[in-house]
Formats: sequence, structure tokens, C-alpha cells
Amino acid sequence: MCYISIFGKFNYLSYTHNMTNKNEIQQEPFLWIDLEINDFDHFKEVVHSWDIDFLQLDGGTFYSELKQMILPEVQVASTHFDCHLDQKGASPDNMWSFVIMGEDASMFNFNHTMTQSTSTMVIYSPGHEINAMSYEGFHVYILSVTRKHLQKLTQKLGLDEIEEKLSKIDRVELGPPQADALRAQLKDILEDASSLKHKAITQEGKELLLNFVPMKFLKEIGTQIGCSKHKVVKEKHFLYLEVRAYMHTHLEEQISIEHIAKKFKISERTLRNYFKEELHTSPKEYLTALRLTKVRDELRAQKMEKGLVEKTARKFGFNHMGQFAKNYKAYFGELPSETLRQL
Repeated sequence: MCYISIFGKFNYLSYTHNMTNKNEIQQEPFLWIDLEINDFDHFKEVVHSWDIDFLQLDGGTFYSELKQMILPEVQVASTHFDCHLDQKGASPDNMWSFVIMGEDASMFNFNHTMTQSTSTMVIYSPGHEINAMSYEGFHVYILSVTRKHLQKLTQKLGLDEIEEKLSKIDRVELGPPQADALRAQLKDILEDASSLKHKAITQEGKELLLNFVPMKFLKEIGTQIGCSKHKVVKEKHFLYLEVRAYMHTHLEEQISIEHIAKKFKISERTLRNYFKEELHTSPKEYLTALRLTKVRDELRAQKMEKGLVEKTARKFGFNHMGQFAKNYKAYFGELPSETLRQL
């Protein structure tokens, strides 16, 4: 199985496709929390949505780091404690949460069972009772999905029985490569969200965050707990998301639509139909939009220098400068040289 970090080389959160005017970017604000907390009482106030009582068991100074990106349907978070904490309570009653330990995290005791492997995924069902104990060096990544949205995604994947099975377990043992890939996706999302000056997500980024990442988690969990698929036709939508993710993470390579079709073992015609149905554009136009946007991002981040436009354009696969300049102006309403002059 191929695992792709969709936020690795390209900032998905700030990308918009099919842009005809640089002033027409549609974005939706998201709530962003980025805190370093040295006060235990302040920490308890911040995590009030989780109905948990925390008790610090050591006499040292309390310290915690919390990063969280919040949308109505999906939340991504990272939490780090540098102390010994007892935790009792319940998870939010309308959300499923999937927890993976950080790659360098210490062990923790969850519901009377010690969790030492960084490949263990802990699962909190809505309103799940929590009886846990964490130690110095505790670090986890968390993906939370509303119950309603999770049901929508399981129907798309044809995993109708997964919610019932998940309600009977509280952890899944993943293979190290699978755990690393899922953890990396959450880490990349938080890093990209942190880097955005204006905390807003485009419709493109939102769709992939709401669908691609949770569906990756659900597919892997479904494989581990033996859920059978009843709706094979639903695989088409997931494959389409994987193709888009692959494009985003290979922009500096000379990939073509023919190459992509062969990689995913589908015909070019099928690939074109996927994009026409979902985005009302062709895969070639979509890939061009990605590359143009990446060129513009890099131009706006660089100092003026001779040959910069051509160097950056070639980096992202544009070898014909005349056509590149024409496409660039069509998308952004200005020539690359005009973008540079605005710096």
C-alpha cells in the first residue's frame, strides 16, 4: 500500500485551484491553538472540551505544549507533557478520536494497560471513559472526527460495520511503516497550519483534510480489525484523492498524466473522467495550476535576482517560457516579473 504525506512538500492549506483572478481566493477561517503552558490550572481550562480531571503526580514544574487545528467536522492536535499526570474522565460525546504516540514519546498507561509501542493507535469512541496515566516525555498526535462525518466517510469506503467494531475496542496495533505514515500526515498538517499568517483554509485544502486524511486512518484501521468492504465502487473517490495527493507531493519531478495513470493502474481516460466529475477540470489543467501556484509562492518568497523567474519555472516543470508567462498571467492577472516587483 502506498502512503503519501499530502502536506509534505506543498502547503495544501493555502492552495486554491482553477483560480482566474488573484483576488478571488475563497478561504474559510479555522481555529488555531498554539500554546506553551507552564501553569497547571491554565492547562485544565484550555482542554475543557475533554471532560477530564487531571492530577499532577510529581512535584516538578508543569510544562505542556499544545497545537490544535479546529474545523467543525475534523480536529488535528499534538499534545506534549513534561510531567507525571493522572487523567480520569471522558472524551467528547460527539467525536471519535484516534491517538498515535509521537515517535520519541514515553510510555503511558491507558485503561489499565501499558502502551509502550509508538505503533499503537489508541481509539476514543464518543463519550469514552478515560482512565490514563502519562509520564514525562508524553507526546501524542490526535485526529478527531465528528460521529456524523465519520459515518459519512465509512459509507464512502464501504466500511459500514467499522463503527460497531470500533466501539468494542480501545486500541489497534499498526505496523511501524503504517504508524509512521499516519503520524507524519498529522505532523505535516500542524506544521503547515502553524506557518500560515492568516489562519484560513481553501475549499481545496478543506476537502482533502476532511476526506483524504480520515479515510487513510479508517482504511488502515479497517484492515487491522478485519472489516470487509461492501461497496467497491466507493474506492473510486479515494483513488481520486490519492492521485491528487501524489500530484501535490511530486511537483518538482517531471511527472506526466501518462505516468500518473500508469502508477495508479488506471487509463488516462478514466483519470480525466475522475477530474471532470469532481473538479470540472482536466488532470493536466489541475497539475498546471499546482505548479503555477508553487512558482508564485517561491517568487514571492525570494529576493529579486537575474534569471530567478526562469530558474523557478524550470524547477517546477515549465520548459517553454513564453507559454509559462501566458499561463501565469491567465491565472494570477499579472506576469511573473510583476509579482517580483511587488516585493
